[in-house]
Amino acid sequence: MFEFTINRAGLLNEFLRGFSDYVNKSYKFTMKFLASPERADFSENDRLVLIAVNKSVYQNLYSFLRLNDSHMQYAAFACLENAVYAMRLFSVIAPYTEYRYKFLTDLEFSLADCEDELAQDDGEFDENMEHFSLKEFCEGIHRVNTFELKTASISSQLNDGSLYLGLSCGNTLSDELQDEVRKNLIGAFVALTKYARMFESDGVDKELKELEDSLYSRFLEYLKN
Repeated sequence: MFEFTINRAGLLNEFLRGFSDYVNKSYKFTMKFLASPERADFSENDRLVLIAVNKSVYQNLYSFLRLNDSHMQYAAFACLENAVYAMRLFSVIAPYTEYRYKFLTDLEFSLADCEDELAQDDGEFDENMEHFSLKEFCEGIHRVNTFELKTASISSQLNDGSLYLGLSCGNTLSDELQDEVRKNLIGAFVALTKYARMFESDGVDKELKELEDSLYSRFLEYLKN
């Protein structure tokens, strides 16, 4: 498994191993929810669509972790971007029948437009509440992937003053690239915890919740040091 070599690496490597377990457990939790024949609020066709979107979330997260192991960072970040986009899509089409129908029938469907409409319906923004935007996180990853953030995109590939020319970033990642991996790993965890909460209407999975709380406490410990 990929290991961090930056400051406080011990905490981050422990976090990485825990996050891998969290991906596995939350996948089982979400699929059990969606595959249940008791989900009468979804038609069979709608349920199949949601299962496909959910699988996209987790297949891309698995790929993100595996590609990190191989130091294939551009590919890893692209998979994470796809995973978060699928989370955004699910959060719109699962609870809102009209958006689900529009997604299935309208060639001009725009996820961003749906999100903007929902944001307007939410009312005033409360700055005292904790907010994490899947959309903003996804857009941030995209800016690195597409070289819009040129410094982060290019300098992250440099190591010891030279550019690694192989498919991967070499055996040793630059400090800039390790920083990008760290930010994206923590963002992936926060995004996935937010996503998994959409499946708690049938009850909270105790084991999954305990793992989430443990990972969150490690994250807070990292911030304090």
